[in-house]
Amino acid sequence: MIRLKRDSGYADRMRAYKVILDGKEVAKIRNGQQIELDVAPGNHELYLKIDWCQSNRIEFELNENIVDFECGSSLRGKRFWIPFIELYYITFKRKQYMWLALKKN
Repeated sequence: MIRLKRDSGYADRMRAYKVILDGKEVAKIRNGQQIELDVAPGNHELYLKIDWCQSNRIEFELNENIVDFECGSSLRGKRFWIPFIELYYITFKRKQYMWLALKKN
């Protein structure tokens, strides 16, 4: 099983991120939400997508343990208030618009 927690923030607050596992959309995650997905053991690739933007991709191996991930928007804190930053991210950094990370326990 994998567990994915999305942080809460102003950017994309009203929109859901698509959860892409092994090239297929398997779920959507909303602002501040945590979801759990039953996934077969083995090697997998996970990333998030919204419109034409996405997060980094993470390859991981799942055994019988739960793998925890965290995600959120890259437009956080002081960065959010920089003029035209959203336009910059959706144009030049569209594969870094969101972040995805293995949760450190």
